[in-house]
Amino acid sequence: MQQERLKNPRVRISLICAVILAALAAAIAVIILLTLKLTHPTTVLGPGFYPLLLSILMFVSSLYIIYSLLYGDSDRVAIKTVLDFIAVRKPLGLYLGVILCVAAMPVLGFVGSLFLFSFAEMTFLEKIKQPLFWRLIYSTAIAGGVFLLFNALQVYLPVPFWL
Repeated sequence: MQQERLKNPRVRISLICAVILAALAAAIAVIILLTLKLTHPTTVLGPGFYPLLLSILMFVSSLYIIYSLLYGDSDRVAIKTVLDFIAVRKPLGLYLGVILCVAAMPVLGFVGSLFLFSFAEMTFLEKIKQPLFWRLIYSTAIAGGVFLLFNALQVYLPVPFWL
């Protein structure tokens, strides 16, 4: 019975995605435990508490998906949209954009990389294309608004290495 399930390409792809998600969640939890504090002397919770909680929830959810794929109703659980490029294009594009945004922060700083991320998201990932003028205004407003918010909260954002 289990061999027949694994012959279905949707089930195999879903199983691979669930295993990758579980491994990623476990790696994130270990990194958080090694680098961030879960408690803080002046506050109840430290900066690592919520990310650790989210990574544990992600790990448990992926274990449930793996169990359901192997022993439950796999047609109901199978991630059918993995095979659909249109459904995967935006999440993968956003994920790649976030990675590039974080990689660009030492060179462009937080505000510059957020501006480019917002502009690229509106240019390449949105279905309805806005004129260039509106994309520039939107990206400037997002980057400037985030900068003003964090500046008002006295939270220091990464600046370019050349400043």
